[in-house]
Amino acid sequence: MQFDDIRPYSDNELPEVLKRIRSNKWVLEGIRNAYFSKVPKIFNKFIENIIYQFLKFKTSGIKTTDQFRKKISLDILVKNLVRDTTDGITYSGLENLDLKKSYIFISNHRDIVLDPAFMISTLYYYGFNFPQIAFGDNLMLNEIIGDIIRVNNGIIVKRNLPMREQIGASLNLSAYMCSVIKKGSSIWIAQREGRAKDGLDKTNPAVLKMIYLSKRKELSFKEFIEEYPIVPVSISYEYDPLDRAKGWSIYRKKIHGSHIKRKYEDLIHMASGLKGYKGHVHLSFSEPLTGKFKNEVKAAEELDHKIHRSYRLWKSNYISYDLLNKSKKYDNKYTNQDVEKFLNRYKRLSDEVREIVFESYANPVISYENYISRK
Repeated sequence: MQFDDIRPYSDNELPEVLKRIRSNKWVLEGIRNAYFSKVPKIFNKFIENIIYQFLKFKTSGIKTTDQFRKKISLDILVKNLVRDTTDGITYSGLENLDLKKSYIFISNHRDIVLDPAFMISTLYYYGFNFPQIAFGDNLMLNEIIGDIIRVNNGIIVKRNLPMREQIGASLNLSAYMCSVIKKGSSIWIAQREGRAKDGLDKTNPAVLKMIYLSKRKELSFKEFIEEYPIVPVSISYEYDPLDRAKGWSIYRKKIHGSHIKRKYEDLIHMASGLKGYKGHVHLSFSEPLTGKFKNEVKAAEELDHKIHRSYRLWKSNYISYDLLNKSKKYDNKYTNQDVEKFLNRYKRLSDEVREIVFESYANPVISYENYISRK
């Protein structure tokens, strides 16, 4: 079938997928390390067998992928994640959207797993159907990760192909996404390839161009925006659990001209992002884009304006801005104790890397100020 290599798994495929997931060595070891790390290694096989039996029990009554996402991904994994590593997730703006409509949600991108996980859970618990989530194929490091992505409504975005193949893959992906919207489901995709490690959230117009690609002969860009509504979303973390790793990455690129990814670096970052402290998290949903946009560049600019305007700024952002600028512009937003706590988090970083990290927190403040000055 046309979309079989990029679409999420169907209910018919679920039994075999579940067998692979609950018996996979990486899955068993990962759960063992997360929850039984203090148990002596001599008991590893015993613990893994218990985990396998638990997974078999928890998935035995699951017949559909929606049930898997609800009972396993959301009710167990995401709820534990929110409870153990955040001070709560809040949202705003969903009251302006129609639960009966489907949308293309486009957000800033800070974390490989957290962004889509928090997006899915927020939309689902508010009353939307599970949206489909776009993941780059660079994350398909092995079969089990592919299984986990696709059973959780993941769409595979093929990248770094030869030009002719890339055009064909983009056209196919565009056709699939548009078909999903017409069938009544929503889609989430990040505003750019790769995370905004520096805190500068900027939409790549190529993302919009790709989505529009299969409809360019049928609809003007303005007509496309009206028929396939795009909702800008801001995801803001009080603390980025990978802020120090991102700071080092930017520093190496600045000093050496590039940052060469280590083997399994994305996988390591996924795990670190899941386990790390995030503080408060907020998702802000804007109203769908409207207007006579001539092309994807103008639409991308409006996306950025809405994302910057609605980004929830935290004490970490204001403190960083004032520290970098040696100012007291926002000192009404935090206390001296807040500053001490914030600085203590980065006391082991070199001055150069610490400044890069502070810039990543300060940049959303600057983006918001720039938005206000344009009004």
